[in-house]
Amino acid sequence: MISALENLCLVIHCIQNGERQEPRTHRELFIQLDDIEELILSLKMDGYSFALPFDAENSDAPVCSLTFDDGYFNNSYFLELAEKHSVPFVLFLTSYNIIHQVPFIWDIWEATRKTSWRISSSDYLKLYESLSSDEKNLLKTDSHRPFILDELKAFAAHPMACLALHGHTHQPTVGKYLKGMDAEIDNNISFLVKFKNASIEDFSLPCGLYTGNIKRKLLKRVKRIYTIDGGGFSIGESVIHRISLINPDVGGPLRDQIRRSFSMKSRLLRKAVNIRYANSLFYRF
Repeated sequence: MISALENLCLVIHCIQNGERQEPRTHRELFIQLDDIEELILSLKMDGYSFALPFDAENSDAPVCSLTFDDGYFNNSYFLELAEKHSVPFVLFLTSYNIIHQVPFIWDIWEATRKTSWRISSSDYLKLYESLSSDEKNLLKTDSHRPFILDELKAFAAHPMACLALHGHTHQPTVGKYLKGMDAEIDNNISFLVKFKNASIEDFSLPCGLYTGNIKRKLLKRVKRIYTIDGGGFSIGESVIHRISLINPDVGGPLRDQIRRSFSMKSRLLRKAVNIRYANSLFYRF
């Protein structure tokens, strides 16, 4: 069992459906559909019910909320499981890639560059605009491409699916990019409001990056923000901490990844408390 059955919010990025679609980049982000089904069944056996994070208060049991980030077409493979096991879920999506039909910049970068991806210091829009036609077409496979607009409309109409905000270009709004936060959200909202079952009150932080200042600014625009800080969440929280799951071949069994997330969060909290206590002694004496 997981940490006395605390409420969970999980995030998955990519789904691999069998062996026919071997991913070319970021293989660690891909989880087999069978592994996800096994996780759902085991959590249900532990007593969890599945609900959207903003509907969790209506459940009498501990809740697990399932989310996806970015807007990969491969997320559509989950619809069959969602229907089979009555699992509602949220897809936090970026709008630029769907509008312009270009694969995600971090995937293109890994496939075409030898240097590591600069998560927070890159100007995502400038990089997209600088791509060659060959780079834009390189990863237009079902494993890596974003949804096509008509596909997304059909996906969003499914009763188990909910769309929500993840920024227009996925630009982390930290440092010098903080000034572009409102435009990122505004463009994302303009896209999302066209779809059925969309929430403009829920925002998943691009790359999970934020500061206290960013959190305060965001909560003036949206009702809830979602991190990847791990651990559980409490009903009614405005900041929902999610557990990011990766390929079990890389991160170990999914249940173990969840357990480790709680252990890691506990260690970090203890460290923060110890630092605050040490600082209080320093200033006291």
